[in-house]
Amino acid sequence: MPAKMQTRLVFGATAIAMGTLAVPLALSAAAPTPQEVQALVERAVEHIHAVGRDRALADFNHPDGGFVDGELYVYCNDAAGTVIAHGGNPKLVGTNLLGLRDPDGKLPGAEMRRIAFTQGSGWLEFRWPNPATKRIELKDAYVQKVDDSMMCGSGYYKVDPP
Repeated sequence: MPAKMQTRLVFGATAIAMGTLAVPLALSAAAPTPQEVQALVERAVEHIHAVGRDRALADFNHPDGGFVDGELYVYCNDAAGTVIAHGGNPKLVGTNLLGLRDPDGKLPGAEMRRIAFTQGSGWLEFRWPNPATKRIELKDAYVQKVDDSMMCGSGYYKVDPP
């Protein structure tokens, strides 16, 4: 089987697993804005500095930790690309997503790492399972370097035109 097909099958299997394992989340009244996403990430980074890494990561993983609101949640990866917090699906903690391709062939984990650790922060677009709808949807994400060992991000799912 060609490598490209294998990675897409892995993404599909991961998406299916995520759909069945994702934390149930209530739909927010309105879709998050880019400004809300960026503000959430900046607040998450401040939270890490205020309460320490371990407590902050636990807060990010917990639905009542103040960093999960419907489809809007914080995730953090270490410098090697391993998930260390994921408010949309805490079962991803410990998983390295650098080689995971989205259905369009993009490597969102690798691109997030590149942006955060070379630019400090920035935006990217990719397809990802939406924990609120259980469908793979187009997503814009904002990522920010916390320090040399980790980065955090969040994003919003784009509404498909009618």
